[in-house]
Amino acid sequence: MSLFSWFKPRKPVDRLKHWVKRQHKGQRVKKSGKPYFTHLLAVAEMAAPVTYLGYEIGLCHDLLEDTSITANGLRVAVTNFGYKPEQAGYIVAAVVELTDVFTNNAYPLLDRKTRKEMEARRLCSISPGAQTVKYCDLIDNIKWVLRYDRRNAAEYLKKKEALLGCMEAGDQLVRNSVLEIVHIELERGADL
Repeated sequence: MSLFSWFKPRKPVDRLKHWVKRQHKGQRVKKSGKPYFTHLLAVAEMAAPVTYLGYEIGLCHDLLEDTSITANGLRVAVTNFGYKPEQAGYIVAAVVELTDVFTNNAYPLLDRKTRKEMEARRLCSISPGAQTVKYCDLIDNIKWVLRYDRRNAAEYLKKKEALLGCMEAGDQLVRNSVLEIVHIELERGADL
């Protein structure tokens, strides 16, 4: 028996999870004060059973927006953690699709409303896997809005209902779940 036979290297997903958590260190979910990683983990756990590499994409879906990590840096990290090149490519492609394009920095001459409308149209054309992760992201974000920002909940829900109207390529059960939540909460409108 070798001196190191007790040691088992961590799985690629465990290494990725730990790395993503470090990248978001110090970031907090607005108003709740919870570590931002709790949002990423919630999305990952919802996406895991419903789309290919959903856990990994869910963990990474905000990396390019909220950290200094680049798409190439993500690809290198994921590959180094033990994912096959085609898996790394798939994860990175989905994360890129989920990353806002129409930001204030990229389009400073456009007003916020126009940028948000353009972003919504863009999301309607992303891949089915990325759309499925976005549905999971919406579920967790809706929970947050209903708990911490009820004053703006009706407006938020209407925008997400419109987005889901054209974002139809992902897992239909998850999409229907998001729509059901949106419709139920909009019907409760008097309580919002």
